[in-house]
Amino acid sequence: MQSLVRFATSMAVAFLFAGSATAQTTPATAQRALAPTMAITYQGTITEIDTANRILTTRGQDGRIASFEVPTTVSDVQLSSLMVGDVVLVTYSDAISFRRKAAGEPVVDTRDPATRLRIATVTVTAVDPVARTITFTGAKGRDYTRRVVSDTNAQLLRDVVVGDRVDVSWYETMQITKVSAQAAVPPPPAVPPVQDDFRHRFTISALIGWDNQFSGKMIKAGSGTLNGVPINLQETSFDDVYGRMGLFKIGIGYRTSPRAELTANLVISRSSSEPVVVGTVGTQNAPVAATFDDYNYWGLEFGQRFYFARTRFTPFLGYYAGINQFDAINADFRAPAVGTQPSLDIQDGQFFDSSWAFSFGPTGGVLIGLGPFEVMGQIELRYMGGLSDVDPLSEAGLKDINSESSRWSIPILVGARIRF
Repeated sequence: MQSLVRFATSMAVAFLFAGSATAQTTPATAQRALAPTMAITYQGTITEIDTANRILTTRGQDGRIASFEVPTTVSDVQLSSLMVGDVVLVTYSDAISFRRKAAGEPVVDTRDPATRLRIATVTVTAVDPVARTITFTGAKGRDYTRRVVSDTNAQLLRDVVVGDRVDVSWYETMQITKVSAQAAVPPPPAVPPVQDDFRHRFTISALIGWDNQFSGKMIKAGSGTLNGVPINLQETSFDDVYGRMGLFKIGIGYRTSPRAELTANLVISRSSSEPVVVGTVGTQNAPVAATFDDYNYWGLEFGQRFYFARTRFTPFLGYYAGINQFDAINADFRAPAVGTQPSLDIQDGQFFDSSWAFSFGPTGGVLIGLGPFEVMGQIELRYMGGLSDVDPLSEAGLKDINSESSRWSIPILVGARIRF
């Protein structure tokens, strides 16, 4: 009986059995001479149906998977009426006979369409005359176990031994009874639309920080004459004059999607200068110290931010472009008297004229959410266009000293914003 359970739970997807019983036996006569085997009754839930190949796969009540090749005794109409999820009761029975093959006799594999008699060459792998079972391996390597019921046909089991090649004649029947139809599958619950709490929301932000220059010159090295006295100016950066420039932004944002926001900022920069040696003057090379006006500008910037997550910590990237209005920058130049060379004292000498300059660059940062209030950190790569030179410098032969006043910097800003 253990071998029958193995058959019921792992029945073949294809039964590779067919052939010719004897040259003199007709299919109908052979069908009547076959020995009946024990009927198998099996209940399971259909998990797969291969209609084209008439293969039915089920999961039994013990969880095991079994595949059946549905014989032609089951009509196409009945087979097509079955659905995955149906619970079915399968009653399978057949009748078999064996004939030892002579050496050199070719392998057979046939099915009679009229009688449904199948004949195939198989290899015997186990025989148990007491239990009246025989196990054999088909052409595709699948094992099948059958138990002969009739006492008069038990002789079949004494005619073969393990390893024999035999032709097995097989007539099979199957009844499939639908125990319960596939349960109606309820439609999936409607997924509520994602609440977009950020779209079409306005924000107001305030950021303050330092504009850290790494490229650009307030004074380019050059020589000329000032009030008839030769003067040599050395290269001087904006940071040499103003240190780390302060930067302040007040902005407004408008969320166009959960991940994108348009931005507009009012930009203000104010930085005072300290006296700095910028060169020498006269034949005695007296050091020239300059005190420049404060570095002041304001501007408007427009850009966009793209957010990568909607969590308490929300990173973002963006870009901006703007236009900025600079105040004029004058300077006091002083040099001490050296020997017979008199001192130099020029007050409010024009250095940069008031002008407009273009700015742009990428930006990135992170938001830390605290409800509608968000702490904000931002870093930028900032380009600022050059300032406007003045006529007095041109007349002194020093026109080129402020020709490289465009600058690149890395502003680092912190602040906060609030959503409305």
